[in-house]
Amino acid sequence: MKSLIVNPYTETDRTAGTFKNFLEAMPPISVAYVAAALEQAGLPVACYDDFVNGGSLSEFEATVRREKPDIIGISSVTPTAPGVTRLAQFVRQRFPHIKLMQGGVHATVFARKLLESGETDYIVHNEGEVTTVNLVKALSEGRDLSDVKGISWMGDGRAITNAPQPLIDDLDSIPFPAWHLLPWRRYRLFNFARVTDPATLILGSRGCPYKCNFCSLTVMGNNRRKRSIGNLVDECEFMYERYGMKQMAYVDPIFPISRREAVAFRDEVVKRGLHKKQVWTTETRVDLMDQETVEAMYESGCRRVMFGFETGDQETLNAIKKDFKLQQAYEAVRLCQKVGLGVIGFFIIGSPGETERSIQMTIDFACDLDIDFAKFTVFVPYPGTQIYNEFMADGTLKEPDCHDFARYTSYPTDENPAIYVTPAMTQRDLMRLQKKAFRQFYLRPKMIYRHVVEIKALNVNDMYNGLQLVFAPN
Repeated sequence: MKSLIVNPYTETDRTAGTFKNFLEAMPPISVAYVAAALEQAGLPVACYDDFVNGGSLSEFEATVRREKPDIIGISSVTPTAPGVTRLAQFVRQRFPHIKLMQGGVHATVFARKLLESGETDYIVHNEGEVTTVNLVKALSEGRDLSDVKGISWMGDGRAITNAPQPLIDDLDSIPFPAWHLLPWRRYRLFNFARVTDPATLILGSRGCPYKCNFCSLTVMGNNRRKRSIGNLVDECEFMYERYGMKQMAYVDPIFPISRREAVAFRDEVVKRGLHKKQVWTTETRVDLMDQETVEAMYESGCRRVMFGFETGDQETLNAIKKDFKLQQAYEAVRLCQKVGLGVIGFFIIGSPGETERSIQMTIDFACDLDIDFAKFTVFVPYPGTQIYNEFMADGTLKEPDCHDFARYTSYPTDENPAIYVTPAMTQRDLMRLQKKAFRQFYLRPKMIYRHVVEIKALNVNDMYNGLQLVFAPN
């Protein structure tokens, strides 16, 4: 039984508005991991990137006819849900004999609805590698699906959810992502994260011990499972030698999570001489930074660090359960800057309870931190998060249909308004303040000089798009 694993198209005109010009085709690491697991198990597999191909149904159809899959698996998160539905309906019409499978947070949350509507035949919950292999094997052998852990499926006319598949404890057992099955030369990182080319993504751990109420990574568990340092550096080395990757970008919510991990990683990278060939970027928490940690990160090739600062209002920070103090943010930035690490800040505007005053505090905070890049997104209560469940329970949100999912966007427009607006604000207020945030942060003379003369991460086209963005009428 052959599988075709698909990265779906996101309708950026609708979901990103004027911000779409800054989006790149990012490496779909979850697709590459599932494909690698199938390949390792000896099961035939191919991949298709619908985003790279701009959502072209003719390209998709040509791929299906060429690869002749028996089952098509589509990765699904809420922003891509409309694109997933579009592909599923197309397959039902043109290739009714092909089975459909979905995986990802969105598919897990809406499993029953997706199955009962006929959009898909199987849902793979949480981690996909083991479960997908077991499902495809069971289908190939004609076995009863009741014993396949971690799936939902239709049986006897009803949606059935089997016992959960245990999370993968030994992450070293997972093969490296199957980038050779994807158009890897066409992928790029976002400008703020890209230090050099070519670059790709890497995963060092799964699970997060923190409990931010707006994050859906809880599907990976609250216990952090990490790869061994040797296995991790093996992949970095492999990606340099096989694909010429000069930058690895970690997609972990936190890497490194401790001084000990940072030092161990540094020692292994330096021992192999990889720090002279490859750089890396990562996201971590401000309250995990100390002098020895940042020094070890820089010495092993780290050049930019991303922090989820989220807000400049401590009350809002506490409400979203981010669990650090604003002063720790200042201290972390200074530590990073001292050793030469660039800093990228992520900020959220419009969280529950926010006002225009608290959002202005966030904008001022971002400027005062004196970081290199800032990304301001509108708060979204994504399905699978604690805050989404609370909003559904108290009636703040209503049961969504397929037409609502594009509204789960961090970049709302008049044509595609935000799914949630905090009571003290209006949709127009959010849009105006988001543009103000970018304008106030990037149009300072110091920042213009830094980006034109020092960092040079933004090209002329980026700068033109940025000016169009911040000066576009609200």
